[in-house]
Amino acid sequence: MVRLYHTGHFQGRAVKREYNKKSRKEEVNLSSSDIHLKRLLEYINTERGIDFSHYRYATVVRKLALRLQEAACRDYEEYLAFLKGHPEEMQPLVRTLTIKVSNFFRNPLVFELLNTTVIPELVDEFGFLKVWSIGCAHGEEPYSIAILVHELLTQENLSFSYNIQGTDVDPDAIERARTGEYAEGELVETKRRFIDTYFTKSVAPPASGYGSEHYSLNSEIRSMVRFSSSNIIDQLLYKRAYMGNYNLVLCRNVLIYMNIAMQERIFRALEDILYEDGYLVLGASETMPESVRSGFEQPVPDIRIFRKRRSSTAL
Repeated sequence: MVRLYHTGHFQGRAVKREYNKKSRKEEVNLSSSDIHLKRLLEYINTERGIDFSHYRYATVVRKLALRLQEAACRDYEEYLAFLKGHPEEMQPLVRTLTIKVSNFFRNPLVFELLNTTVIPELVDEFGFLKVWSIGCAHGEEPYSIAILVHELLTQENLSFSYNIQGTDVDPDAIERARTGEYAEGELVETKRRFIDTYFTKSVAPPASGYGSEHYSLNSEIRSMVRFSSSNIIDQLLYKRAYMGNYNLVLCRNVLIYMNIAMQERIFRALEDILYEDGYLVLGASETMPESVRSGFEQPVPDIRIFRKRRSSTAL
């Protein structure tokens, strides 16, 4: 019988269902199972620099259950010992804990608005486009933006500078993104004209994906995006001084896996890195906290595209 976690939550006000990296003295407030869960997450952070302690408790528990079952471990204590003895297990563990459900032009209405309104407006106002796609998985989102930018530069004869950045916490995902190899299932929401123009059928299947056909993204679009592996929490909260500003940030279906307190901190940091009149794009199921909502306006109701308001001194 697999013992996954204590029924209920982390105990004690100090943790509030979070597994903060604190001293061993504070573990007296936790159940035995949660102590070993906390130690497991600390070990992952030490080895890979990824802090899952701010992710939602239920999400972490549900995903860890898959790895415990695969490793035939009864509980977190046994799994941590297994992980230390089998370092090759770390990568499938990280892959399981991180979310990678994406495809090109996911949620087409969002990209239609970006194409017809948001990007042209930003180019007209700023004269440049600086984009950050957070949690970009295998690159489908930033490459979709790159295709739209290429269309504006070539079809609309616009002239502007651009910088498109895609980041993900999983370095293996980033390596796959750089290859530009995709299964046909990852193009299900892509216009046929874009497929014909920017993709060629490939004989080599991608590392993962679904569908019988496989496609390679052309080198020109691949060259338009810079990829790097980074942790959004570290980058926004602790390395802000080394970052510039952006006028378009896409952070879709990333924050919903974090606890509320961390969500608010990330939202404030995102507001800080956006230029005034810059845009923040969220996932369809994500809600902006009231504490930062006043700093944004939502041009289209029910579409999670937000524009940062100008400060009163700039009006």
